[in-house]
Amino acid sequence: MFQMALNLSKFKKMKTKVSDFLSKILIAVIFSIGLGSCSPNFKLDQSALSFQNPSEPVTVHGDQIGLSVKYKIAPNVFAPKGIAVVRLIQTDGDQKAELARELLTGSKVKSVKGRKIEETAGGDGEIGFSAAYNGENTGLEYWLEVSSFGDSKKLIDAAQKLLEKGTTYTPSPENTHSFRVKITNGVSQLSRTATHNTTPKGIAALFVADTIEPFEATIYFEVNKSIIRESERKRKEIEQLVNFLSKTKEILKIEVNGYASPDGEIQFNNELADERATEAGKFVVRSLKSSQGLKDIQYDLSNTNLYVQNKGTEDWKGLLRGIEFAHIPQKDRVKSIIENTGLNSTEKQAQLQSMSESWEIISEDYLPPLRRANMIINTKVAPRTFEERLELIRAKSTDISASEMLAASEQTSDPILKAEILESAKRQYPADHRSYNNIAVMDIQNGNLQTATRNLDAAAEASPNSSEILHNQAHLASLIKDWSKLGIVLKRARSNDIKMPEFEALSAIVIGKYDEATSILVAKGPSKLLALAQCLSRDYSDASKSLSGLDRTDPTVLYIGSVLAARTKDATGLEQNLQALMSINPQVKNSLLSDPEFANYRQESFFKNLTK
Repeated sequence: MFQMALNLSKFKKMKTKVSDFLSKILIAVIFSIGLGSCSPNFKLDQSALSFQNPSEPVTVHGDQIGLSVKYKIAPNVFAPKGIAVVRLIQTDGDQKAELARELLTGSKVKSVKGRKIEETAGGDGEIGFSAAYNGENTGLEYWLEVSSFGDSKKLIDAAQKLLEKGTTYTPSPENTHSFRVKITNGVSQLSRTATHNTTPKGIAALFVADTIEPFEATIYFEVNKSIIRESERKRKEIEQLVNFLSKTKEILKIEVNGYASPDGEIQFNNELADERATEAGKFVVRSLKSSQGLKDIQYDLSNTNLYVQNKGTEDWKGLLRGIEFAHIPQKDRVKSIIENTGLNSTEKQAQLQSMSESWEIISEDYLPPLRRANMIINTKVAPRTFEERLELIRAKSTDISASEMLAASEQTSDPILKAEILESAKRQYPADHRSYNNIAVMDIQNGNLQTATRNLDAAAEASPNSSEILHNQAHLASLIKDWSKLGIVLKRARSNDIKMPEFEALSAIVIGKYDEATSILVAKGPSKLLALAQCLSRDYSDASKSLSGLDRTDPTVLYIGSVLAARTKDATGLEQNLQALMSINPQVKNSLLSDPEFANYRQESFFKNLTK
């Protein structure tokens, strides 16, 4: 058997490769006929040959089509010196192409080499082809043609001219005994109907509207004093604190810490630190009580759920942090003294004061900032309204975060406004993958697949392992049938242990690995994708079971059911499925008329009535 590639899209100019050896053999056949090796008037008729008709048309599997036909020569029909040529022919209307050819010879033919057929035993044969499929042709027929040759000089010359034409189809010479039987139709694109119906996934903003916002401020005191100076009240940080408190709607907690510089008697310092904390706390509460909207709220300093005043202390740790990057003589020794837990405060002061040059710098520059009270006010901030957010977005304000911009996009049902917000988020936060992904979702829903591709690629660049982005890239690849891109996405998903079984199965189907697709899907229960994989792998019984529980109003389910009925010769089931399919989608009529899956039923009355 010889196989040849066929380019269906350029049917008229089809060229296949056959070895010179075959041509020489067949030419030799003709000459051997002339020498008397062929039986006079040898005729091989249709009753001498049997074959099993495939139950399905030639079908695209991956990017290939092919057909293999097994046939049997009956016993006691092939003459010992008989010669026959079996050809696999493809027709497209009036056009014909020869796909494969096989030479058969009787047991006593010596001068040429063909497959020997024993007269009493008969013989089995197989002929077929495989080719890359690049076209969309669905109106093809496949035939088996058998020619047996007589020994007249006229037939020899005609046959020799026939063979000189190579593999281009030419009818057998006049008076040559030939017959042709139809094998099947083609080309079915059933495998290319594989889809995974899903929806693209947006990424939630996860913006917490009622957020806890801390505000921290520090009040500084004079040495040995706990009274808040007027100049301190006017310091910008404290004015900001008062302004913040005046606008606050709800206080969750006030925490105050008082400190003293570690110079002087320790007990005095600790008591002074406590007094400073108390004064700072009173300052906060007085500011709150004067705020608008807070007159009904009692801020009680004894309420420990609201107000926490930690015990004051002299601040050796603060001093150590303060001098970390300072230029102080004998700095390492100074740090060693401060860190020495075996020394009490008085002993540390004595040793430091003995280092007069170092102590002078510490006293002047690093002790005053330690005389302070630190206040932390945790408040619940009311969320901005949509209008407030939109105003900030349009003003290109940096006060609104990417998450809050996404939250604003979730607040509107106006697609134009939503797109405006997401585009603004893309520009303002180009490293944030969510806005790219979410606008790609809108692109897919609107059919703007090229724009969706660009946005998803940008999203994947920012966050290559996002499960939502991977899902959307797989979804988009399946929509545009970019199977190479789907494979890349699935590989990245597997490397991140992200499961996408339906897309894995879809990828397996489009490359012809139907058993692999079935094994992936069977654990997930019946689905139309599973039924399709089972149908393509000729597991018709299981395909029927998978379809039985599915939605009978789904056109894809009805189409697969129709194909299954046609392949299993269930005319009643075919009629029922096609009737339901036509009632849902009457426009499918023209595609049914040209679909090779139903070629054998086109003359049936029910099929004519449905498609008239």
